[in-house]
Amino acid sequence: MLNVLVAGASRGIGLGLVRVYLERGARVFAVVRNPAGSAGLTDLAAQHGERLQVVTCDLNTPTAGSVIVEALGGTRLDRAIFNAGIYGPSAQDVATASEDEIGQLFFTNAVTPLRLAHTLRTQLAEGAVLGVMSSEMGSLELSMGAELPLYAASKSALNSLLVSWVAQLGDARDFTLLTLHPGWVQTDMGGDEAPLTVEQSAPGLVATVEAAAGTRDFRFVDYKGETVPW
Repeated sequence: MLNVLVAGASRGIGLGLVRVYLERGARVFAVVRNPAGSAGLTDLAAQHGERLQVVTCDLNTPTAGSVIVEALGGTRLDRAIFNAGIYGPSAQDVATASEDEIGQLFFTNAVTPLRLAHTLRTQLAEGAVLGVMSSEMGSLELSMGAELPLYAASKSALNSLLVSWVAQLGDARDFTLLTLHPGWVQTDMGGDEAPLTVEQSAPGLVATVEAAAGTRDFRFVDYKGETVPW
């Protein structure tokens, strides 16, 4: 049985990932800030019993990593996917966004995932895959973030930090690391006009993660497993 952690699992893509892994027979640790606010997790818990363990944690707190480690109770993770993120200020305008808004955006989308990765690296099993949810908007080569420049920049920062971390680890990295683009998905963040549903994106992301298990690759890929340029 695979042991899977999904951080940011209360709704949308995160909840979809939890559902897919449970359907595949995995034991899932779903990390959420407010479990009572997720009817989807409540339903899944009723269906799958002890194979779903909900971990209450605000990922932006300094102790988030240690809270998750304690909840794991010594369990080694075969897969860990960090999905949580925010849109940022609605105007997406560097001239009007406040320092607090910009700071919160970059902290949540770029810094927090790396903090968690640093801590949870020691909990990864042999052949594990660590996936971090990014976006093709973070690709400097594609340069698709004109309409959402601050959000795009936060994802570019995330990608840059991951590249630097891989360089720092060098040969000591014994796990696969994937920077993931889920597609434009119909979620609270993606909106109703998005061309993909969670039911289309989440299984593709899981298939991409599973195909990379044991490879020790470091790649930027989308939900179809196709490479996204940095």
